Amino acid sequence: MRYWMVLISLLITLAWANNPALPQDSDGDGYPDAVEITSNAERTAFMEWFAAVAEAQYTAPAPNWEYRDCSGLLRYAFTKALEPKDSSWFSQFPYFKAPQVAPVRSVSFPFPVLSRSAFRITSGSYQDNDVEEGRIVGLATAEELMRYSSVFLGKDERLARRGDLLFFVHPLAEGSSYHSMVYLGDGKVVYHTGAAPEEGGEVRLLSLNTLRKHPDSSWHPNADNRYFLGFYRWKIID
Repeated sequence: MRYWMVLISLLITLAWANNPALPQDSDGDGYPDAVEITSNAERTAFMEWFAAVAEAQYTAPAPNWEYRDCSGLLRYAFTKALEPKDSSWFSQFPYFKAPQVAPVRSVSFPFPVLSRSAFRITSGSYQDNDVEEGRIVGLATAEELMRYSSVFLGKDERLARRGDLLFFVHPLAEGSSYHSMVYLGDGKVVYHTGAAPEEGGEVRLLSLNTLRKHPDSSWHPNADNRYFLGFYRWKIID
């Protein structure tokens, strides 16, 4: 009896592993394999297009960009970087400088399996009912993006590449205490200040060295600043 139970268990495991219709999460990071970018070339492509979309919002924000705050910039650039690139895609932007790399082709948005739910808001490996149970959603805060949709690289700028993320925390801040930025490479970042447009919220682009001169030292992107949480990378390319 024990032999047959072991054999049945093995057959079920093999059937799962070889059935492409069943979403898998091989690395246990909370995302199904179907939405993960696995080639180095396409990982670089995603980072370049993600950074380009984010940077373009500084020059001329796209009119279809909703939820304009710091996490909204990350979510918008993330999904747009994965959409198919045709003439209608480019027409969304008043200004856009396309990267010198081909768009990502192995994965596109809306996602397979997940559709428009792109961001985890809880820990754990991927489960078939994650979208239905609200563990993977379309909207996520800066804190949730940091904790569940990205991985920590460190606090050293040399570890980061164009298209990576930065996070800060200010426990006494009004509203969300977490703040996010996009690293553009060459020591530059782009971010939204967080406030609504009618309240003066805007996208800013500046260097990390300029940020280090901020009169409030809690905004300094330095290793010894406890409010600087470090550089992160999106899970789907990690």
